[in-house]
Amino acid sequence: MPAQVLVIEDDQHLRAEILDFLVRRRNLVRSCRTLGEAEQALSEIEPDVVVSDIHLPDGDGATFCMTHARRHPKAKWILMSGNQELVRQGNQLKGISDMPAFAVVDKPVPLRLLDRFIQAATPPIVPAAPPTPCVTWTP
Repeated sequence: MPAQVLVIEDDQHLRAEILDFLVRRRNLVRSCRTLGEAEQALSEIEPDVVVSDIHLPDGDGATFCMTHARRHPKAKWILMSGNQELVRQGNQLKGISDMPAFAVVDKPVPLRLLDRFIQAATPPIVPAAPPTPCVTWTP
């Protein structure tokens, strides 16, 4: 089953690159430029994975993650930043027990790493068991 992925990135070129890659990997992807757009998207979909920039025009992706991860407990979160200090601070948060599961990566995120994270975050497809044959016996 394809993963449902929400991408929140204000850089148009990076957002398009991530979107194109994830669609080619057969994921269902919704992309947003702002946290306001992401708020609307989260009211409409239940993502398996959320990929978010930390520094966005209308707010902080890390705070958005902490707020919305509790409302979407099945979603896994990837926070991205080109700012090494923000990446370091984000990684320090991972040790706090009531924080949701998330990863913090340098931006631009290597697409293969992103793909591995999404594959690990989504359950594997379990094929349905073949139907049991029905045998009737008449004397």
